[in-house]
Amino acid sequence: MLDSIQQSAKDKASAYFLAPAAFAVGSGEENIIGWGIGTKATDSAIQFDKGVVRVYVSELPGPTVPEGFGDLPTEVVEVGTITAYQSQSQHQPVIGGVSVGHPNVTAGTLGCLVEKEGNHYILSNNHVLADSNGAAPGDPILQPGTVDGGSAPDDVIATLEPYTEIDFSEGGSNAIDAAIAKVGDSTQTLVEPEIIGIGNPSSTPCSPALDQRVRKSGRTTGHTVGILTDLSADIKVFFSDDRVGFFTDQIGFQSAGHDPFAQAGDSGSLIVDEQTLEPVALLFAGNGSGGTIFANPIKLVLDEYEVTIVGTQGVDA
Repeated sequence: MLDSIQQSAKDKASAYFLAPAAFAVGSGEENIIGWGIGTKATDSAIQFDKGVVRVYVSELPGPTVPEGFGDLPTEVVEVGTITAYQSQSQHQPVIGGVSVGHPNVTAGTLGCLVEKEGNHYILSNNHVLADSNGAAPGDPILQPGTVDGGSAPDDVIATLEPYTEIDFSEGGSNAIDAAIAKVGDSTQTLVEPEIIGIGNPSSTPCSPALDQRVRKSGRTTGHTVGILTDLSADIKVFFSDDRVGFFTDQIGFQSAGHDPFAQAGDSGSLIVDEQTLEPVALLFAGNGSGGTIFANPIKLVLDEYEVTIVGTQGVDA
């Protein structure tokens, strides 16, 4: 994903910000949310072909940081606090972009339909389907989520599969916030591969690229268009129970217009290329304004669960 110059700069930034003695006490270290390799956020006549090291802070002014890492300059970007986005009513048939969730969760978004060994599953976030590690495999999954009126047993559309837990320990790190739930025999034909406002996604993911235009459909903000601004962000994400998870190599996005790209309740949305509809990432977190969004690289998610997106190419084309 990163070339050698970008990777070297990312490695140097990570070594700097993760070093215990990087900052003096009271220097504002706690203000730093994360860092990554992305596009320059401010208007400038100077262009950097390889991008910049974006240093995310909760508020400006941030602490003093090096002017560059490796061959890339730094830019400090104010994003506020990054939170897991957890908050369309019932939708028949069930398709991507609608409200979904574990009974103990308010609501998130059904990202898409995936397939493994002839069985269909819905894909969303761990914090949407597995209650941030609080659920057990076999638990019911509702459409719509509870905040939108969903309840068991009438609104059960799937059952939670074994999932990858989020590591909330100090010093721990995470690659994904994702889970899948098996669609029951009686509802296999109820859940379809289409995504609201987008159509059927491609089954084949694409390689993310800086300034790539993308779109998604979510439970709260619906169909929106964004721009990829960070290829490899390491960030602290705050969850609803005040736990914090550190995530590495995430993809960052911003809205392509004045409206937010995503907001609370859009967690689990599948982000696809604007033109080809090739999957790019699984949305899971962002700041309060919805102007800065982070997502898991979709290939990592699909590989972790050994599933394929049901779409216009591949097993169910």
